Amino acid sequence: MNTFLAFVIGLCCVSQVDGRDVPLSAVAEILRRGAMVERVGGLRGGDEAETEAFVEAVAPPADDSHKWFFTLVVTRGCQWCEKMRFDFANSAHLKPWVNIKEPKESWAHWQVVQIEDQSQAWRWKNVRPTRFPTLIVQPPLNRSFGDPATVVYLRQGYLEPEKLDAEIRAAIREYTRKVAPQYRAWKAQRERTLARQAIGQADATGQTADWRPPAPPPSPLPEPTIPFQVPPPVSPPLSPSGPAADNLVLLLVALLGKLMPSFQTILLLLLALSNVWMLYRDLAKQSGVRLLIDDQTAQRIVTVIQKAAGGSGGQPPPSPPSV
Repeated sequence: MNTFLAFVIGLCCVSQVDGRDVPLSAVAEILRRGAMVERVGGLRGGDEAETEAFVEAVAPPADDSHKWFFTLVVTRGCQWCEKMRFDFANSAHLKPWVNIKEPKESWAHWQVVQIEDQSQAWRWKNVRPTRFPTLIVQPPLNRSFGDPATVVYLRQGYLEPEKLDAEIRAAIREYTRKVAPQYRAWKAQRERTLARQAIGQADATGQTADWRPPAPPPSPLPEPTIPFQVPPPVSPPLSPSGPAADNLVLLLVALLGKLMPSFQTILLLLLALSNVWMLYRDLAKQSGVRLLIDDQTAQRIVTVIQKAAGGSGGQPPPSPPSV
């Protein structure tokens, strides 16, 4: 019976996500939770505490002290760093975690750090990124989920938004499962503290007495390039053409003249090699093999060899131009 009720409630929650009466904060919370359903009447033992810790971790934060930290580490000239910044600013998969355009509505604090910025060198005492972009996720400053310096999730290298969303959710769920007893102790202590406070003296924001605002982020970097474009491939070197191709043939004939006894033998050898070479080019093009010399230049070289073989009368060609 409990399983059936949980299934029905899950279907209702999913159907309401597309409705017009659901607040945006509730929709974002549902997306952060992912594919999970709470059983009516709760769970048993440790499962209940672990689920409670995760659900309350991804709930809308009461104030800045409850917000987690997302730090994106980039480097100069990194196209994929710009791509990940663009994803966080525009992807529907990542907006439930970080709302860059409306920081007050964001579930987490967001900051972009350039690895070359020496003023931020203190960050890399324990963790030093080696691939970029690097995304670091850490718990909130109020210590509800342990030491704020803990690295809950570390991703080095670009990842598509949908996959990145899934990895972030899995990392936070696994981490909150481990620190669930610590979270329940923190929550109980906070409730006792609030209960002892006189009516009207409690902090309306719900911030704890020892909470301090987060450290000021580094200077903002320029907005990412929009739209993102994959860097073009490196162009191949230019092939010799025109007089350069003629000179190449003359130079080759001159070199072979040092090895062969007869100039006519050299021309016949070059003619035979040119025929084999053109046959190879046809087969290579059919197989998709990349050729270093374009068709026009190749044909010009063969034409020069054929003219030399047909009209030389056994006389050596003129000397190649001096370099």
